[in-house]
Amino acid sequence: MTSTIKKQQADAKQVGEVLEESVKHEILLYVGPTIKGLQRFSSFVGGYPEHFKEHLEQSPAFKKMFILPEKLNEFQNNMVDAYSVESMLFKKTEEYFSEVK
Repeated sequence: MTSTIKKQQADAKQVGEVLEESVKHEILLYVGPTIKGLQRFSSFVGGYPEHFKEHLEQSPAFKKMFILPEKLNEFQNNMVDAYSVESMLFKKTEEYFSEVK
């Protein structure tokens, strides 16, 4: 059995629509500390949670606490090391939200 794949030239609009559609369905996993209104390991389809937009803009560390699910094992392994980037970002996120009222 053979299959044929037809090559098509996609224009910029088609490529943009495909990329936009993939971002809408992208799943992000929150791996930061549990804070008011956000549990650790919550997942979000279509990007970052809108109700935390202000905090995402103010705290780069908080924004980095949202990862793709396939990166979870790597993140967890790195959290064991207190001097890893992941551990430091986690602590920075805790500090940021300890000051938020």
